[in-house]
Formats: sequence, structure tokens, C-alpha cells
Amino acid sequence: MWKQQTTLQKGLALSALGQVNLQKKDNATAAQNLQTAAPLLKANDVSYARNQYRLGYAYLNLKKLPEAKQALTEAASVNSPYKQLALDKLKTLPAKTPVTRKKAA
Repeated sequence: MWKQQTTLQKGLALSALGQVNLQKKDNATAAQNLQTAAPLLKANDVSYARNQYRLGYAYLNLKKLPEAKQALTEAASVNSPYKQLALDKLKTLPAKTPVTRKKAA
């Protein structure tokens, strides 16, 4: 129980930092903080969805469309107040994006 609580608190702190980074237009740092927060927030639907929604915006600002779609799709997959917001934002994105495959190292 304690571990769960500290994990959630750490995730919320990173998510809040990510939100501040977004407001400061520091999208790269925002994406990093929000990405780190995501697995810590998985147990809390609303916090996780809010985090993924913000992550989607950070990626959009960085012109990383596939990553933005992934984050917004995750936000939309969770039953939360962010579900419809994420779905609405997804509808505004271009339907097709060039497929870029990462090469195996």
C-alpha cells in the first residue's frame, strides 16, 4: 500500500513538472517528465489519462505526430474526463503519417 502511494505521488509530481514545462514552452523536457510519469500513474485512471493527454500535446508541439497519436490514443482508452478531449484532438490530426521504423541496433 505504501509503495503504491509513493509511486503515485512520484508520478503526480513528474506529471505536474511536465505541465509546468508545457506552460514554459519547454516541450522536450515536458515530454521527458510526462513519459517518466506515465508508468507510475497507470493505477489511477484520471491521473494517467491527464498525463497522456498532456504528453500528446508536448509531442504535437515537437512535431512528433506518431508519438502524439499514441499518447492521445492511450488517454482516450481510459474512462476519464480526458477521454472525449483526447478523442476530439485525435480527430483533428492528419489521418496518415509517414511510417518511420526505428532500426534495430
